[in-house]
Amino acid sequence: MRPVVFDTDIGTDVDDILALVLLAKAPELKLLGVTTVYGDTNFRAKIAKRTTQMLGREDIKIVPGESLPVSGRQVHWAGHEGEGIPNIDAIEIKPDQSGSSYLVETAEALNGELEVIATGPLTNIARAITKAPASCAKIKHLYVMGCAFWMPRAEHNIKCDAEAARIVFASGIPTTVISLDLTLRVWLGRNQLPQIAALPNGLGPMLENQLVRWWEYRHVDGSSPHDPLAALTMVRPDLFRFENWDIDVHDEPSAPGFTRVINCGTGKVRIGVDVFARTAEQEIVARIAAR
Repeated sequence: MRPVVFDTDIGTDVDDILALVLLAKAPELKLLGVTTVYGDTNFRAKIAKRTTQMLGREDIKIVPGESLPVSGRQVHWAGHEGEGIPNIDAIEIKPDQSGSSYLVETAEALNGELEVIATGPLTNIARAITKAPASCAKIKHLYVMGCAFWMPRAEHNIKCDAEAARIVFASGIPTTVISLDLTLRVWLGRNQLPQIAALPNGLGPMLENQLVRWWEYRHVDGSSPHDPLAALTMVRPDLFRFENWDIDVHDEPSAPGFTRVINCGTGKVRIGVDVFARTAEQEIVARIAAR
């Protein structure tokens, strides 16, 4: 089982909590810890902790990380975070270190074996790299849900902290990026709800609640599982096609957080460029709903 740390802005949309469940259940992976990022990271840690409790995974360490972006950009807080998570107020988080310190410590201890998946702004990763570049160089692989390359828009995770993204993509850590271009091809809708809702220990109803709550917030009847798709690359890379590029991150007032790919074929970042979308949908649901 490959050791993994999950870095996440869990709570704002439903994708992160689904990715957490997928990672915690993956037989190929050993999820060691969760670091939270962006905004009220202590409250995000409570959401992660409650989820791991319902999964029966008290062994997973939960560490609140950086609240404020490296770039200084104002934090957006949707306001519905934590709604529908049972007994969230009873959860206590007593951090003994920062998220970036935990990443550094774990990368150093595992000496080339740690894999990290980041599905929020890249602030924790950037702080860790700045703090201890030699230790972070020992990260075996970094998986990122972020960026939009062939679309006339900025993706949320990069836009929230473009400076952190620049630091991460220039670090030399072996990295795979699953962008909005790819994740929007995959869809979860009401047909998949019964499988997920049937999970025991209250987990299924809670996930169903979070999915429907997010759909109602967005006035849609389904959503793209952005973060679970990034997690899927760790265990089913055969469902994707990749190319090597470098990533150029813009942060001018006219293009905040816009990303473009350069140096096709010679770049150092592995980018997902195609996916067997229907198979990926089925695999995501099957892994989340697995008993």
